[in-house]
Order: sequence, then C-alpha cells, then structure tokens
Amino acid sequence: MANNAVTAKARAIHGSMLTKEDYTVLIHKATISAVVAYLKAKPLYASAFADTDEAAVHREQAEALISRNVFDTYKRILRFSSGDKKGISGFYTRRLECDQLIKAVIAITTGEQEGFVIAFPEYIDEELTFDHLRLAASKDLRSAAEVIRGTIYYRSLAPLMTAPEPDVDRILTTISVCYIKWAFGQIDRTEHGKTRTLLKDFILRKVDADNLLTCYRMKSFGLGNERIKELLIPYHKRLRVVEIDDALKQPDPVGTLRDMFVSQRVALANESDIPEINVNVSDYRYFRHRLAVSTNETEALYALMMLMTAESTDLCRIIEGIRYGLAPDAIENYLINTKGKGE
Repeated sequence: MANNAVTAKARAIHGSMLTKEDYTVLIHKATISAVVAYLKAKPLYASAFADTDEAAVHREQAEALISRNVFDTYKRILRFSSGDKKGISGFYTRRLECDQLIKAVIAITTGEQEGFVIAFPEYIDEELTFDHLRLAASKDLRSAAEVIRGTIYYRSLAPLMTAPEPDVDRILTTISVCYIKWAFGQIDRTEHGKTRTLLKDFILRKVDADNLLTCYRMKSFGLGNERIKELLIPYHKRLRVVEIDDALKQPDPVGTLRDMFVSQRVALANESDIPEINVNVSDYRYFRHRLAVSTNETEALYALMMLMTAESTDLCRIIEGIRYGLAPDAIENYLINTKGKGE
C-alpha cells in the first residue's frame, strides 16, 4: 500500500520549490548576500538560513547550507515512511556516501586529504558505513582499503585498491557499480511488481546518461575506444554496449554520441549546447511527471530528491556565477530548472 503521507508531503514540498520567476530574480542579484536574503524569505529555505547573517555569508557557506537543506528535507520526510529506512528508502544517504568515497579516493591519490576533510559535510557523518577521518588519514589506496573493510564496497574495490599500480578511474567507476548492486538488492527485497521495475528504471536511466557522458567527454579528449569501454558502468536501460562500440568507431564519434543522447531518450534536443544540461533538463521533467502520478512512497521520495538536487545544483551555479561576475544570461545557460519549468 502506498503511504499517502510521504507522497502528499513530497508533492507539497515540490510545490514550495522555486519558480521560473524566482530564478529570473536570483540571476540578476548583484551579490551572494542578496541571493541568501532572497532565499531566506522562501518557505523551503527559511529554516536553512535562519541563523545566517546574509551580510557576512560567503560562497562556500551558502552552498553548504543549500546542500544540507536537501539532506534535512529528505530525513524529515523519511520519518513518515512506512518502509524499511535502511532499505531502498535509504538510497539518498547511500548515494551521498558513494560521493564521499569517490572524493576520498581522489584526495588520497592526489595528496589532498586535508581538502577532503575540510569540505566534508559533517551532517552525514552518522550515515556513513566507514570512518571518513580514518579514510582521509590513509597514506595510499592500499591502507584506505582496510578502512572500508566490512562495507558493501570492500569486496569489489579491495583488489583494485591493493594492485601494484591502482587504476583510479576504474576504482571510481566500481564505486558507482557497488551502489547500483546495493540498490537493486534493496529493491528486490522490499518492492514488487510495477514499482520494482520503475525504481530500477530510475537508476538505469541515469546509468545510460552517465555512460554516454563518459564516452562523450573522453572521446572529446582523444582517449582510445578500448580505454573508454573499460570505464563504462556495466548496466543499461536502452543503451547497449554494441551501440556504444558502433558510435565510437564512426568517422565523427563525438557528433554521433551527441545524437545518441536524444535517440536513447536520456536528453532533450535543442535545449542547450551542453549535453550535461540537456540530460539534466530531461531528468527534471521526467521526475516532475513521476512525482505527479506516483502512487508509491519510495517513488515519490526518489522523484522529489532528484528535483531538489537539481534545484540545489542550480542555486550553487547561480552563486558561483555571481561570485565570478558572470552576466545573467551566461548564468542561465547553465541552469536546469529554468528550462525544465519552461513547458
């Protein structure tokens, strides 16, 4: 049975998200302080910025509060869930955990562990299945592997992290694969019928987009076909390996890949010259529709978090654009929701 409380609250929160008119106002603000003051008057952000002095706020602080607001909203609505909070309804915290593990691996291999600790969002500390401080203290990937022993990542990552010459890119791909395996396991354990299929489709939709983006970026930078294929996530919804292989062999592989974003239905045509933005706009419209028609609490929660994450990304881009003095039109070019709301 669907939990009407979660679905209703998810729709209510979506209704309080920023409008296209709000975005128009925000991209014309002259300072980050002015952006924060504007958000402070909005119901969805009032509590997040309640104790913030907008006159003294800096970019990193504003962005951190915006990101935390997404997490706090998720935790608040999750309290009304009738399901297993450690099951698939915990997808958002597990995804945040994967993101931190990816950042930690990069920090260790580049010697930037201090930066990882400084940027770490403390509010998710209790949600992690590993000790982020111990991970940051690791001198190399071999010692880092011991920190994640006993987690869902260890069995797949340990051989890669303890190799004589660790392949960092493959390690990063494998972290995402670990998340997908976990999510599919939780979906199979807790969901049934159409909902089970739909939730898996949510994940596979992103996999198709991520694999296309990986191909597009790497081919743009001249990487070899075999190396590109090594770094793809081994799952798909519509995008099959044979189609990627064929695209990479074309005389204009980059152009062919760009066309595939639309043909594989992971991106919209003619919304932006930036493939990532087209993918994000397509996702925004898709999850907005799913939230509107949802009869399942996990589906509604998942859709809401995707929409809130998109808004969080947009706000951080607005703040960054203002920080570096970009014109409003230049900022808008990188936004998701102004296009996603434009139907």
